[in-house]
Amino acid sequence: MDAQPRTRSCYRERMPLNEATPRGSKQICFPMTRALYDRIWNDAGEVRRLLEPLIPTVPELFPAGIEDGFHLTGRLQESVKMPGIRLRQLRLKRNGDIFTLRPSFVMSYMMGSVDELEHPLLLLSLGVPCWVVTEIFGRNEMYWHRLVERLGCNSLVGTTVRDAERLPQHLVADEHHVDWCGEKGYVAMTAGGGCTLGVALSDSADEEHLVQAYGCFAEEARNLDSQYQPQTVNTDGWSATQNAFRTLFSAITVILCFLHGFLKIRDRCRKAHELHHCVWEVYRAATAEEFRSRMAALPRWCQQGTWAKPVLEMVTKLVNRASEYAVAYSRPGCHRTSNLVDRLMNRLKRVLYAGRGLHGHQASSERRLRGVALLQNFRPFAPRSGQQRAYQSPAHRLSHKQYHPHWLHNLQISASLLGFRSAHRKR
Repeated sequence: MDAQPRTRSCYRERMPLNEATPRGSKQICFPMTRALYDRIWNDAGEVRRLLEPLIPTVPELFPAGIEDGFHLTGRLQESVKMPGIRLRQLRLKRNGDIFTLRPSFVMSYMMGSVDELEHPLLLLSLGVPCWVVTEIFGRNEMYWHRLVERLGCNSLVGTTVRDAERLPQHLVADEHHVDWCGEKGYVAMTAGGGCTLGVALSDSADEEHLVQAYGCFAEEARNLDSQYQPQTVNTDGWSATQNAFRTLFSAITVILCFLHGFLKIRDRCRKAHELHHCVWEVYRAATAEEFRSRMAALPRWCQQGTWAKPVLEMVTKLVNRASEYAVAYSRPGCHRTSNLVDRLMNRLKRVLYAGRGLHGHQASSERRLRGVALLQNFRPFAPRSGQQRAYQSPAHRLSHKQYHPHWLHNLQISASLLGFRSAHRKR
């Protein structure tokens, strides 16, 4: 007898924007080790002497108005999850708002210390299944699942990009099909500066849903810079993606991905290496005029051979879109292919495959994806034969800012105020 398929209800619609202050956005995280905590945390004067030099040095970690002064109002109750840890609070003189102080060695939601969770989170960022992490480090699978999910509550843009001037002007975007509770879903990804800056889960890939999905990135970017207007975005030929970015950023220039045009040819003649080489020689043209000239010569070269009809159709389609590809030459620095987002999406695919797709509601599943993306932005680069790297991680390379030499401390500090520049920012 065939087994009955197991199904569960799954809410697939995006929840309306919450007008309240995001939970956790009034928590200040700053550099501190456990040894320093044990030495000074009970002394309000010592804590103040630690904070006062940091405020003008790294003002992005603190709420607006703290430069006018603050009062340390005492300590909270001892944590049940982390015995011996008591967070502190401060009140701003300007408006009386109260914020919580959290040392960087304490993970958000008091889920553990950085020393305990460094290696498990590194493995989870590489797509290691939760059950394997449980076998090695104990606890249970849901603990590790929720740990990653709660990292996804932070602003992906605000945590990764610490200075508004470092916001990438040239973006790449694409959608990935994913199994979502037995049905198809779409992960809309935005990348720039070598980092994943937007990950949103959508029930459909039509224009309306993609405006909402990519709108998450636009909202977080404008929290960092209200006037943010990227110059270009590279996409494939899906019109809904292109129209979504034109809706969100009125002045943006859409760059058509040359790689997708090549892949349609390659998939129809995988062993035709000479043709592949000719197509990429067109791509390597130094100027728009040279590009158009080489593109016009490509069909003539193909007529000298005996190519199958499907191959010639794709070559013709590529040539007919030459003017769209040539736009890239008028936008120096733009991405002419989607390689950046494809490479980052490939890492996320491994995580999705290890978990056999997504199994939760829209909000929780999206937070998990965002948490994985944040870990991948901040995890250290792999060592290269003992060579010294100039930057520790993709986020460090993009922001040119590092608060702590330890990557997980750096992630925690970067997520101060949930990565939002204003603690009262409405989501």
